[in-house]
Amino acid sequence: MTAPAYPTPATLQASTATGTAYGGAALAWAPSAEIWIALQPGAAAYDQLEGLRPVRIETASATARDDPRAAPGQQLLAGDDANPWRVLAVERANPRPGAMTLRLDRTA
Repeated sequence: MTAPAYPTPATLQASTATGTAYGGAALAWAPSAEIWIALQPGAAAYDQLEGLRPVRIETASATARDDPRAAPGQQLLAGDDANPWRVLAVERANPRPGAMTLRLDRTA
């Protein structure tokens, strides 16, 4: 059994794309929700494409009060950590009604 995580303040960020003068798009992240999470670290693995340096991928899950603004594809900044987590999935009513579990990953 793992020890319970301490509540940590976190910011969910949604992406916004704006057109550039060259016909492309610039991606920016804007805060969409402030939540408190209990972050549980998961496994770490290395992903390597042929001829390139291996990249460390960390996984985690975070439990929080359910927030309808949470969605896959967002970023999560937890506490003072400057390296954002990518939200892969949002499991509502997990582990109980009124709560949600976020499935996360990031490159280290």
